[in-house]
Amino acid sequence: MSKNKIRVPDHTPPSRPIFKLLIGALLLAGAIWGLFSLFQPPGDLVPYSKFKKTDVSVSGSEELAEDPPQKSEDLDRDESDSSEPEPIEKVALNDPDKNALDLSKVATDVTAPPTTPPTHLPRETLEHISKGMDLAEKGQFELAELEFEKAADLSPNSPEVFSIWGAALRMQKKFKGANNRFARAYELAPEDEEIVFNWGMSRLFEKNADGAIDLFKKTLKLNPKNHLAYNYLGKSYGLKKDYPNEEANYLKAVELKDDFAQGHFNLGIVRSLQKNFEGAAPHFTRAIELDKQYEKPFVVQFLTAMGLKKKGIGPQEANLKPSPKKGEEKETPKEAEDTKEKSEGSDHKMEGSDSDVVKPITNVKGKVTINSQPVDGRGVVILETKSKLKVPKQAAQSINIFQKELQFAPAHSVVMVGSKVTFTNDDREVHNIYSKSSGNQFNLGAMAAGASREIQLETPGPVILRCNLHKDMMGTVFVVPNGYFAQTNANGEYQFEDVKSQEYILEFWHPQMYPEDVEKNVKSIKLTGRDETFDFKIASASKPGEIHDLVDATDYKIVVDDIEKEIALAIKDWEAGKKYQPRKRMLIAITQHYDGKGLKGAIAKSFSEQRSLKLEQALDEIRKALSGIGDMEQITAESLKFKAERVVAQLRNNVKELEQRLNPKP
Repeated sequence: MSKNKIRVPDHTPPSRPIFKLLIGALLLAGAIWGLFSLFQPPGDLVPYSKFKKTDVSVSGSEELAEDPPQKSEDLDRDESDSSEPEPIEKVALNDPDKNALDLSKVATDVTAPPTTPPTHLPRETLEHISKGMDLAEKGQFELAELEFEKAADLSPNSPEVFSIWGAALRMQKKFKGANNRFARAYELAPEDEEIVFNWGMSRLFEKNADGAIDLFKKTLKLNPKNHLAYNYLGKSYGLKKDYPNEEANYLKAVELKDDFAQGHFNLGIVRSLQKNFEGAAPHFTRAIELDKQYEKPFVVQFLTAMGLKKKGIGPQEANLKPSPKKGEEKETPKEAEDTKEKSEGSDHKMEGSDSDVVKPITNVKGKVTINSQPVDGRGVVILETKSKLKVPKQAAQSINIFQKELQFAPAHSVVMVGSKVTFTNDDREVHNIYSKSSGNQFNLGAMAAGASREIQLETPGPVILRCNLHKDMMGTVFVVPNGYFAQTNANGEYQFEDVKSQEYILEFWHPQMYPEDVEKNVKSIKLTGRDETFDFKIASASKPGEIHDLVDATDYKIVVDDIEKEIALAIKDWEAGKKYQPRKRMLIAITQHYDGKGLKGAIAKSFSEQRSLKLEQALDEIRKALSGIGDMEQITAESLKFKAERVVAQLRNNVKELEQRLNPKP
């Protein structure tokens, strides 16, 4: 008999020694497994090392944010799910030919990044924070709590300590404790964008929609260009089923960051919930282009039904449930409801309905009157897509506007966003062409006979052309947003042929109209393939022949005052030994005032990008000095104040010159 085999008759029980060995082995294995389970970190935790601070950067300043910029994909993870955002996995597709859709649920992929330890804290405090973070990662929250308490005892006035502590409590879903810690952090640093943002995320996780909305709005006051705050503000409104506000904030997020995949995906979801399927499709497509994780089965099926996807689009398609063939029974309402219950997603729900589109294209016409009189050929009717995306074959143009016999030729032009306009002086007189129209301010300076200057128009809306040397010279250019447009004829009539059947915003503009007249007469329409007539009967206090401009009402002198105030307070805080507050104040001066209130852009448009950037860099040098960044010379309060006085004086000179350019004297 082989010594590796022991043959025991089936009816004979094992001997007592062997039995004891087996029992002992099982007990030992169980003990090892128990210890392993006790100390093994939960699999659904995301390590703190994967999270970074929200980036508060200033355009054109490479070193403004000391911390690495936070990636959107890092934010798109929940501590309770380290995989991709929770998807909508089931859809009921009725009749693909009619573009009908039923979404059962919507993804909830909100998360907030725990803060990494700040380096300026005492070493002992940092050690306790690091231990607390490590223990929290391992799921040993009671021990982590002790470490955070020790850190708070050592640094009771550190907002960072309480913010990190709050994030750790939020991981445990101890929202009351988390909110108390975030409240303390906010009390210590009310202008810290990151703290306010993360507190908002905590509120969002506990389903406190109103609390989250309030905090995300405060975040955006601190940094109006925080696309993540707009995204999660949208999600907060989604908790309240306030879809219009949810959609508006997602739109703002993708306007600020066009390559924000999650924002486009969320837009597709909320528009689908509102049965705006045409508006949803481009954003689903864009989300997939940016990040393949959003190529969910339901998205593929939806885009296929809309005729925007072909077979063989990707591996996800194999998982789609095929539509019933002819003669097969469709799902009963009960079965469809069961399918919904099994699908993953959030509390968003909607019911599908058949589209009422009878033809893919529609013809539109109408007539425009102002005070019962037909408008002339300078009127522009715009069909703007609600998605704000480009219409087919939309392209920027390059046009020429001449100055002949002290007039603009042509006197009125219509161009797409991004178009280039070349002004050429064909007169013997010198001209100085300028515009003070909101978003399209410029001053070409003196142009002798034969001279040409070129500008690019990036902002939709009217541009009123003037010459400060010849006050009677006036012309108009209308910059059309992403959509169709038509000009009125001499009888005030307009028409569109073969327009895609979908929802639009219908607007009308004419030089005679006040800006408020334009706003009052905006229409929301839905084209279904049946020819439509939309007339504009406008009542206005304006008189024929008048031209009314839409100008920027920002007082840039006040903007510079705000910048000067923040710099002075930053230097004062630095003198008092504060390490955190001076940096934050300078970030506010640069991002919220110089950039956010439009002064940076106005200087760039009226003078040059280089001048605008140099002023920003001068402000940033002060921020770096206050933050102790780089190989700086010995910094004193006097040297900082000298730099501040110099850059503020430069800003005031630019504002003075800007006002002269936008309101030039003859």
